[in-house]
Amino acid sequence: MSEYWQQTVTHSTLGILVDLDGTLVPFAPTPEEARLAPATRASLEELAAMPGVSVAVASGRGREDLDAMFGAETRVHLFGLHGGWRRQGEVWRPTVEIVAHAGLDALVERIGDAVARHRGARVERKGDAVAVHGRRVAPGSKAAWRADLEAALRPWLAAHPGFMRQDGAEVIEVRPASMRKSLAVEWLRRQAGPELRVIALGDDVTDEDMFAALGVDGEAVLVGPPPARETEARWRLPDPGAAAGFLRWIAAARRGAAGAPVVLPEPLRHPSRADARGAPRFDLLTISNRLPELRAPTLPRDERRRSVGGLVAALEPALAARRGVWLGWSGRDADGEATAGVQVDEETRPAMAWVDFPGEWREHYYNGFCNRALWPLLHTFPARVQCSDADWEAYRRVNGAFAAAAIDLVGADTPVWVHDYHLLLVARELRRRGHRAPIGLFLHVPFPGPDVLALLPWAPQIVDAMLEFDLLGFHTPEYADNFRQCARRLVGARADGGELVHRGRRVRAAAFPIGIVPESFQEPPEPDVVDEVDGLLAAIAPGRLILGVDRLDYTKGIPERLLAFRRLLERAPEWRGRVSLVQVSVPSREDVPEYAEQRSLVELTVSRINGDFGDGRWVPVRYLYRSYRRNHLAMLYRAAHVGYVTPLRDGMNLVAKEYVAAQEPDDPGVLLLSRFAGAAAELRDAVLTNPWHVDGMAADLDRALRMPQGERIERHRRLLQAVERTTAITWARDFIDALEACGPGGAGCE
Repeated sequence: MSEYWQQTVTHSTLGILVDLDGTLVPFAPTPEEARLAPATRASLEELAAMPGVSVAVASGRGREDLDAMFGAETRVHLFGLHGGWRRQGEVWRPTVEIVAHAGLDALVERIGDAVARHRGARVERKGDAVAVHGRRVAPGSKAAWRADLEAALRPWLAAHPGFMRQDGAEVIEVRPASMRKSLAVEWLRRQAGPELRVIALGDDVTDEDMFAALGVDGEAVLVGPPPARETEARWRLPDPGAAAGFLRWIAAARRGAAGAPVVLPEPLRHPSRADARGAPRFDLLTISNRLPELRAPTLPRDERRRSVGGLVAALEPALAARRGVWLGWSGRDADGEATAGVQVDEETRPAMAWVDFPGEWREHYYNGFCNRALWPLLHTFPARVQCSDADWEAYRRVNGAFAAAAIDLVGADTPVWVHDYHLLLVARELRRRGHRAPIGLFLHVPFPGPDVLALLPWAPQIVDAMLEFDLLGFHTPEYADNFRQCARRLVGARADGGELVHRGRRVRAAAFPIGIVPESFQEPPEPDVVDEVDGLLAAIAPGRLILGVDRLDYTKGIPERLLAFRRLLERAPEWRGRVSLVQVSVPSREDVPEYAEQRSLVELTVSRINGDFGDGRWVPVRYLYRSYRRNHLAMLYRAAHVGYVTPLRDGMNLVAKEYVAAQEPDDPGVLLLSRFAGAAAELRDAVLTNPWHVDGMAADLDRALRMPQGERIERHRRLLQAVERTTAITWARDFIDALEACGPGGAGCE
């Protein structure tokens, strides 16, 4: 682990956040007897004076104690009373609005009798808080001391809702609920900016709030023996002496010195409810934002809508063969402000598990960070990117909630396959919870180069978290190479033998092009489908048919496609009345304003083309705003002389492969494909076009319409070979095989 910690502590912008008692200061019979060793104080001051380093103490001690311990001259930022107060120069200022504490005097009197009955107990008034210490209470009397104190506190807390009770090591404290050590984390981030990485050291339950606030931006180190309680910490040091030595080592590492031998933090084993059950029920876990069953979990199984997409077709047999379970978001809002526990339906094939999220998370996580920040950025639309701290925080929390649900569901030794950009932080969160087995990610969207990704304020944190996966899958070698460049430039990862090495872990980033199930688009349609599609085709004037099928999204280039069709009619008037464009647009994200605007633009463009060129016998563009079943699409694909697949940017685009699979080999249509679709890397025998160049796309459309039959047959033969070479089934099998070949603990993949 030395390489990992060497990289961590030498990060360009480092925050060090430490508790005192039990962390850097050994416990003493009374707080007054506990002293910060001069050498440890010197290490804190040395680190605080280094460029790029911020050091803060977040303690439950009162302001007077911290003043006495650090004096007037210190570079260390001081947070007292669990983050409720921060010292600015020599002046203490509240970090949050603090509840009036007039009632605390009455509380001290109220609990006086309870304290007096137990020798060794003492009350400490700490300004806005009251602490009752029990360290000197005889071991045999501690249970009675705690029971008496609880009885005295219960009615007072009920009458003062702005206060909370906090149980610590041999102490029970009452303080304003707004005081929390995470305030110190938030303050450090505001001061240092998005590049900050934080190392937090603490020993007690009072430090868990601070640990939880770190998210993917830092590492939590528990000081002391492994706890009986659940903890957010990922690492452990045995005692305050080791913690002080760790600080000295950090200072030496940033100076470029070797430093003395030291105990470094070791991974902390996190038991889970799944571990406690013994042998796992499942051998493989898949996590995606949504489930294949677009469920309301309370509905009977036969009333749930089931997705028929390529991902479902690929994963269901793979999961069924390995006793797999699929975990996702239910789409429902949880009651209150917390997630509901994971729920499981083992009767489905594969088994399904789901969690509910608070409604606020939906807005900030899904509509916010996923769709307003990540989606446009990964597709290289920087002008559409919207960054919000609240969205980022929700994204982090949702990723943590998925990881917590996963650990509870399968434990720490089950391989995990994560899907798409919604869950880029999940591996980091799983590692924090002690997950040991390989974790893979497949990204279903493009991945940009470092110059584009760096526009996102949290790009280094995201790349760093992605390097906690063992295997990263992308559609194309270009996307995989883009990620490798981002890893090297944004977080300092290095390449070694086809893998990336970062913080002591080896990570493989490779192309796994997704496919379809070709035979599913070659099956004869049902009679009702034939009647419906024949009716649509009969309404179109005789001549050639151009077909576009897309989810309504600005990345798909539908307005540009329509403008190119218009340009064709302008420059080649012989096609008027002899060719029609059918554009199927599947509704998508209708509650997002950008998508409503896109729909309006498309409909306006369609209306203008039809108004300018149509007549009583011929409608140039048929616009269908709806979704179609696979059989409908297959029949439309076969009827189309040109498959018009021209996204501005796309991860793969399976419509291109579906169109090829559906064609009659003796008289196939022509695939007109954007160069910027991932599918172009495999389907090189399509007519490749640049959707950003309207004139060029119009010329390519004309070429496709005029292509002789012999050339069409030969191109289709080679295209079909490519489609059949990499199917949905082989894609899933190849990825899972590669994931299972990865060693534990970041040892790398074979």
